[in-house]
Formats: sequence, structure tokens, C-alpha cells
Amino acid sequence: MTSLPNSSIISLSMMPRVYPSSASASFTLVLFVFVALVFNNDTNTTCQGVLHPLPRQGSIDHSNNEYPLTSGISIPLVGMGIGNLAHDSIPSVVRNQLAQSSDNGGGRGIRLIDTASASNNEEILSRAIESAGLLRSLKRTLRGNSEDDDDDAPIHIVTKVWYTHLGYERTKLSVMDSLQKLQQQQSTTGSSSSKRLIYVHLLLHWPRCDDTITWMNCEEEENNLPIHVKNIGPPPHLDKNNAYKGSWKALEDLYFEREQLVLQQQSNSNNRFQLHIGSIGVSNFNIDDMKQLISMARVIPHIYQGDSWLVLHDPLLMDLLFEHKIFFQAYSIFER
Repeated sequence: MTSLPNSSIISLSMMPRVYPSSASASFTLVLFVFVALVFNNDTNTTCQGVLHPLPRQGSIDHSNNEYPLTSGISIPLVGMGIGNLAHDSIPSVVRNQLAQSSDNGGGRGIRLIDTASASNNEEILSRAIESAGLLRSLKRTLRGNSEDDDDDAPIHIVTKVWYTHLGYERTKLSVMDSLQKLQQQQSTTGSSSSKRLIYVHLLLHWPRCDDTITWMNCEEEENNLPIHVKNIGPPPHLDKNNAYKGSWKALEDLYFEREQLVLQQQSNSNNRFQLHIGSIGVSNFNIDDMKQLISMARVIPHIYQGDSWLVLHDPLLMDLLFEHKIFFQAYSIFER
């Protein structure tokens, strides 16, 4: 088998899927690899991809390799994770992939980029997308194409709220900070009349800080937070079973207010992007947390992001996601 470089991105289609009711019983998985993109041996891009069950709420758009979320937005099946990518490598990697996507009408290249607030690279990503757009405009000018003929498919960004910002007010603060960073550009001149549409998918990164996980340092991370974060809401590590519930309410409210957020952006003529909240979801939640969340939710999560091993080793969680039409997005596909 040919080995794929560290930054290779792949999407796996999983069908049919047969899960019996008993967790101890055997089950059958048939995996079909249908796309492998991005070869860049010089980077450390986190492998990112999607595993999805036989769809119920919609069907795959094979022309664009997209899948319809319950939010009504179709999301690409192939993504690029930049959370662990060196900051100075992000601009060239992002520009390269978006250039491929634009030059081929959105049919090639990566249009789904995964990051997180904790990665501290959202502003870098924004500027990289802007740079790719300026290159696109230059190419079209040289070819004699009008900007009004822009047929580029939307870009999708998944970003996440870190566990230090769980709780209603802290989560709202984190999201607004992320959206502001994702609107950062290098210049305020030459703004296109046809702004690039970007769907932002907002996830809770973890349900809580867990001191039993060696790299999580709950007390230390809380102490190192800026004073304005500490003042806006209570420490989530002191209320580990409930803080994420307040965070979910905050994401729901932001989702309900998404059209107002768009109008606020439109009032700033310097913004090069149209940022829309495309969906809300969670990452790394166990089945008990998911059941609690679903029982109280006004909006059922649109996306669940988790380690690819869950597909094989946690059939009950997969059943729960399948039952509630929650899209499963997998990471660490090549690390097993």
C-alpha cells in the first residue's frame, strides 16, 4: 500500500452500517475510500476527514462532495486540520488549497478548514484566505474575467470553544472573539463587491476540563486567563457537570441570532468576507454527555467531531448520533 504524507486529507464513506442493540455484539462496517487529496510532505497538518453513515436527512452531493446538515447547510466531506500546523506554514498551505478550489469551480482543493480557539491561529487563517482571494482576483483580471462572475463555492471553517471558556457568558465571549479574528484582513482597500462567503461551524471543543487527562491543567489554565474572562463568568472547572450546558445555550442563542450577526458585518464596508454561522455542534463528548445535551437542547447538535476510533469502538454513541441525524466528523484518520 502506498503511504500517504502527514498532511494528506482523506474522506471515508461508511455504508452500509449494521449496529445491533447490544454493545457486546458484533457489527459490520464496510468502508469505501473515495477521495484522497493534498500532498505536502513539508507540513505537519493534522489529518482531518469525515466518516458518515448512510444518510437519512439528505443525500451526498457527489459533484461537490458535500453532505447536507440538519441546519440546511451542505458541508464538504473533505477537510484540512490546521490546529497543529506551524503558524508560518498556514498561509502557503491555505492559499494552495483555496487556489485549487477556485481554479476548478470549487470541485478540487480543500474548502473545509478545521481549527480551534486554543490553536491561536484564527487571525492567521483569515489573512491567508484574504491573500488567496486577492490572488484569485488578480488571475481573473489577467484573464479578463469579471468579479461578478464569481462562482466560487463557500469556504467552511470549523472552530471550537476551549474548555476554559465554558459557561454561557464565557462561551459567547469566545465565539465573538473568534468571529472578530476571522474577519481580520491585512488591507482595507480594493475590497471586492462580491465578498467570499464563509460558513463558520461553532463547536464546544470538550465538555469539561478533566484533571485525569495528563495534558489538561484545569487550575493552572484558569489562573492564567485574562482578568476580563475571569470576571465575565465563573470558573467552569468548578462546575464540570453543568458548565457545558450553559455553553450550549449560548451557542443556541448565537445560532438563533445568526442573521443579525450578518447584518452587523454588512454595516462594515471594509469586511472582505461574509461570515455566516453554518451550524453548531460538539467535540469529544461521551455518550452520557450527549444524552444530557440532547435532552435539554432547543437545537440538536448539527455536528459531532470525534476521534475516528469511535466508529469501531463506540457503536452506542454512533447509534445515538445516527438516531438524531447528527453529522459525525472524524479526525486522526491516519494516526491509527
